[in-house]
Amino acid sequence: MTPSSVPVAIHAHSEWSYDADWPLARIGRVFGRLGARAVMMTEHDTGFDGDRFADYVAECREVGTPACMIIPGIEYSSPDNDIHILTWGLDRFLGEGRATLHTLRDVAEAGGAAVFAHPKRREVWRRFSPDWIPYLAAVEVWNRKTDGLAPCREALALINETGLPATVGVDFHRRQQVWPLLNRFGTGSGDDLEGALVQALRAGSVEPRAFGMPVLRDDHTFAASIRVHGAIESVRRGLKQVLQGSRQGQ
Repeated sequence: MTPSSVPVAIHAHSEWSYDADWPLARIGRVFGRLGARAVMMTEHDTGFDGDRFADYVAECREVGTPACMIIPGIEYSSPDNDIHILTWGLDRFLGEGRATLHTLRDVAEAGGAAVFAHPKRREVWRRFSPDWIPYLAAVEVWNRKTDGLAPCREALALINETGLPATVGVDFHRRQQVWPLLNRFGTGSGDDLEGALVQALRAGSVEPRAFGMPVLRDDHTFAASIRVHGAIESVRRGLKQVLQGSRQGQ
């Protein structure tokens, strides 16, 4: 790792989210062991208000260590809970269930960064609007929870169509989502790592990696590896459906 290249885990939920239960400090320890210099958290907007957001940010600051910082962030949902936007760099809570374009505009106006999360979930890639492009920093090309063991083809297509950068996200809720998906951020020097990461993301200075290798690199060997992962994921999903059908039939 060069001095200006920082490995970062993106998209994680702690006990501050209604559907996760790990404390922030434990998340920092585990992902720090995987090589992450920081974890950019994305707690669900559900149940938050201004006071709770302030308490959450304070705990992120408190539990972060020089080895692995905890960066506070919120995953904002659309009114129908279909479209999710990952955000960082805001000093206030925007509200629950907001219109996506309003959220994106507010994040950009505040100098924050926003990422279009898991396009495959509920097939929200079909609802992607060109109006969002000027306000988005990136598209999540591989989400461990939604996409499983391979990148999302629809997300790859979106990236090619829009020219937006890509990120990979663990979407951590439970230990099975611990996975070697890290992003390399190009940052400047200074004491404000959080601010540097947000600005690097806004500038598109981020490289998504899996198992230490760039996800988007044009390499036949790595492309073959991704195809293998995709095949394994298809088999895994097929077996899961069979098992679920078997249980329902009992």
